[in-house]
Amino acid sequence: MGVLRSPKVRDALLWAVLGLPVWWAVATSHQGRFAWWECVIGLAVVAGALALRRRRPSWAVFVALAAWALATVARSAPTEVGLVAMLPLAVATSYSAGVRVSEAHQAVAGFAWTTAGVSALVAAATRDDGAVLVAVIGIAFLGTVPWLVGRHRRQYRDLVWAGWERAEQLEREQRIIAEQARLRERTRIAGDMHDLLGHELSLVALRIGGLEVAPDLDSRHREVAGEARAAVTSAAQRLREVVEMLREEPPPLTPGGSVRELVERAETSGMRIHLAESGEPADTTSMRQRAVCRVAQEALTNAAKHAPGAEVSVRVEHEPGETRVLVANPATGEGGGGGGYGLVALAERVRLAGGEFHAGERGGEFTVHARIPQEAQQIAPAPEGSESAARLAAAQRKVRSSRTVAIAVATGCVVGLATVSGAIAVYDAVTSVLSPADYQRLRPGQSWADVEPYLPSRTRIDDPPRRDPPRPPGAECLYYSTHHNPFDERRLELYRLCFRADVLVGKDFIAGR
Repeated sequence: MGVLRSPKVRDALLWAVLGLPVWWAVATSHQGRFAWWECVIGLAVVAGALALRRRRPSWAVFVALAAWALATVARSAPTEVGLVAMLPLAVATSYSAGVRVSEAHQAVAGFAWTTAGVSALVAAATRDDGAVLVAVIGIAFLGTVPWLVGRHRRQYRDLVWAGWERAEQLEREQRIIAEQARLRERTRIAGDMHDLLGHELSLVALRIGGLEVAPDLDSRHREVAGEARAAVTSAAQRLREVVEMLREEPPPLTPGGSVRELVERAETSGMRIHLAESGEPADTTSMRQRAVCRVAQEALTNAAKHAPGAEVSVRVEHEPGETRVLVANPATGEGGGGGGYGLVALAERVRLAGGEFHAGERGGEFTVHARIPQEAQQIAPAPEGSESAARLAAAQRKVRSSRTVAIAVATGCVVGLATVSGAIAVYDAVTSVLSPADYQRLRPGQSWADVEPYLPSRTRIDDPPRRDPPRPPGAECLYYSTHHNPFDERRLELYRLCFRADVLVGKDFIAGR
């Protein structure tokens, strides 16, 4: 099974599967079978489309649909063999493009130029408007419906991925909560240890200090007692320092600090930062200005952790009434927002300041953006649910929408194809009717100039029907409708006129049965 995971092996297997109809087209006994050179070209087209489907899915669709259209309508042989030979490739590449092309506008543009290009190829190869119309209908059906199915598959895959991501996020949050509980308990233990041992050490130092000044001890013992008191006092000091370290509380921001000072300190530690600051803050000591500094500080910390060595962009705009902060660094695909709690805390601080906060990947960058007003404003309600839950809900909506669109478009294509086919049939019948009275006026031996005034502008069919009677030797025959309705029981009736050297040499009525 590990071999099947190789893209080259999968492409080879897919080429073999999609190449089977092409092999069938050359091996079949049906009329219009492929020649060997057509089979070789068909297999090469299958290989080329498969090679393009990953990096250039739109080009793969163009190649496949062009091959289908030319094999179906551009060959002089009957169309069934060519249609079957290239149909699976057209469906497969359109489905693959739906899976890989995420933007709808890219797909619309791709189908537009594919339709135009294939239509131009068919028009150049056949010079037949009917063939171009058939090609356009085929592109609309074979290109759109499989693409929508592939897009639905992509949306469903994203839904599954979002579900697993939410599960992983929940597990990660549980681990973080457990770790925080352990840290809080350690902090409480450290505090208890400081209270208990510190108190006991202070008592020990006090008692030793009493020995140091006791009058009944000689100077040597008082000196030893002084050294012991100093050692105990030093131990108490070390104990307090260890407890402070165990609390793991970050140093508070300096009142009156600025984003520029934060950037300068970060640059001294080796970070590459581009700072663009405009305007002046209204009050450098206000809580709102401290919120601005906290946004910058947390964003720089995340950038240093998840994008080390990359240049970070910091833009601060102080405007009358509000301050905007934007910090951006290259997205690494490893969660540029860290564990998420630092950003959650920032979002809460900005919300309580009456501002807006956004953090996430956009255009290949992880950005932290905050807007903080200078005056008190109405505080927005706290968001409910988590980001992963929102992404899961959005993915579910996309899947439902893509399924609805796929069903609607497929139904519309079927209805549209039936409507267009019916309209074409009506047009062919109406414009190719040779009235019975005019048919009776025609006599064998008449010249083309005598017969032409009675003939309609178009023939009903171009190829002979299966029930075609034997034609006169060396004659070419034309087929016309006998009535205007192509859907009644007489729809298969035809008038046949055969000419040799521009002279009518035979006329026949071909019954519908």
